[in-house]
Amino acid sequence: MFSIFRDADQMEAAEEQLTAMLASCQDTFELATGAVFGELDVTEAGDQLQLIDHDLNKTERAVRREMLVHGTVRGAEVDHGLMMAYMAVAKDIERIGDYCKNIWNLAQMGINLSTGNDKEELTSHRKRVRSLLRESLEAFRNQDTEKVHDLIKGIDEDTSHYDTHVVEFVNSDLPGREAAPRALFYRYLKRISAHLSNVLTSVVMPVDRIDFYKESKAVDRDDL
Repeated sequence: MFSIFRDADQMEAAEEQLTAMLASCQDTFELATGAVFGELDVTEAGDQLQLIDHDLNKTERAVRREMLVHGTVRGAEVDHGLMMAYMAVAKDIERIGDYCKNIWNLAQMGINLSTGNDKEELTSHRKRVRSLLRESLEAFRNQDTEKVHDLIKGIDEDTSHYDTHVVEFVNSDLPGREAAPRALFYRYLKRISAHLSNVLTSVVMPVDRIDFYKESKAVDRDDL
């Protein structure tokens, strides 16, 4: 969708800021999961994460501000739908950072997910979201509509799988200190993935359907 309306330096600058925010989310995810898997010092990872999160929040506010300035300067010429889309995307990316902080909070509470019998499976899901962050950044930066459709479909499958794990651990007979953090970890992975899906919808969906994916309604799927 963005490529249809990209018509001013200010709007291009905002898109570059959004791309930079997504790249920062890769860093926050690495710090958070590194801490909760016992690979990084929890305090040091938290300090770095806090700095990145501060920049994410600052950039989100900057995007909002620039959209307001753009609307004021362009007046009747401005595309209000595009402005709303940029602000929605900025918020979704900021929320990804928040869920990474939630993962780090598990480590802060003394949780180490590398010590259980399910380490291999937990690690595989960590790698999946790591890959998803990288591929989503590339697809968003390049406005790659075909890649976006593939990623969103994969995310739908992932989130259903994470829900299954959450229910499994909520109803588990495992001690609370084992079951609760695992249920939360899968919940956070689901929310990170869902917010990435929201970001990706901005590439292929009309403004009124951002965050609500349906392939037949996509701007590049008029033939469906």
